Amino acid sequence: MKLCVASHVVLDEIINANGESSESLGGPVCYGSLLAKTFGFAATPATKAGGDILPMLESLKACNVILKSSQIDKEMPTTRFRLVSRMSGGRDLFLLNRCSPIELKDIPEFDGIVISPVFNEISVTTLSAMIKNKNNQFIMFDPQGFLRRVTESNSVYNLTKLDLDLAGVTAIKADEEELSALTGGISSIDGMKILKKKFDIQFIISTYSNNILFLNKDILYTINLKKLDSPDHTGLGDILAAGFSCAYLKEKDPLWAICFGAGSVIAALQSKKTGLEKVPPRKNQIERNASYVYNTVKFKVID
Repeated sequence: MKLCVASHVVLDEIINANGESSESLGGPVCYGSLLAKTFGFAATPATKAGGDILPMLESLKACNVILKSSQIDKEMPTTRFRLVSRMSGGRDLFLLNRCSPIELKDIPEFDGIVISPVFNEISVTTLSAMIKNKNNQFIMFDPQGFLRRVTESNSVYNLTKLDLDLAGVTAIKADEEELSALTGGISSIDGMKILKKKFDIQFIISTYSNNILFLNKDILYTINLKKLDSPDHTGLGDILAAGFSCAYLKEKDPLWAICFGAGSVIAALQSKKTGLEKVPPRKNQIERNASYVYNTVKFKVID
């Protein structure tokens, strides 16, 4: 099976709370494609990178990302972020470079797609065309990149309101802030219900604190992730989205799929590794965690 992640290849400059700096490949296309490999999927990314990515092509291959020449824009730099962790918790994000847009002609064949731009590389017009042309295929949507804007100092902030037509999307993953922007200020369970009703989205995943909320039909599932000390939380949302997508495409069981998504996140945290190294390389690690989640998940019927 083929999983497509539509997003820019990203170079992350990560500065930890102690001021130590490191650089790594990142972004949804790397995290998602690498996890797809663990699930036995071929990756067919819809992406763009700049000419400065050429020395890293072997590293990308190790992430299950094989770039075609048409996906490398030698006139542009690769999209690059600086992530600065704060001693008090949280982090600041800066956009340093941005590559050329992803267009409809850049979308390859796929069985399922995760649309997860990092900074407006997919336009609203292109998004609409992608959804319209889906031919009953699975679409997971992460709105993060549509919300992002930058200040004059290149600091990234999020819009508080975003108007998108998501009719035709199969699943969405959105945190509290993203839910609020998409629903006119309503978050949590009420925001999830609004999205479901407005766009008839089958599966809605939201995250807050150490919890994952999953709405399927009229049943709300709550998964509590035990707090795990980890040096790096970058990419966990991408891992959750890709894990759910791969598991659902294989088994067509939404409850097991969200358990596998959560199990993938837990395995990444348990690794104590940073960057792409924390993506679980073996499915049995994920399966053990998924079984635990399946036996501890809480659920209730909502109106």
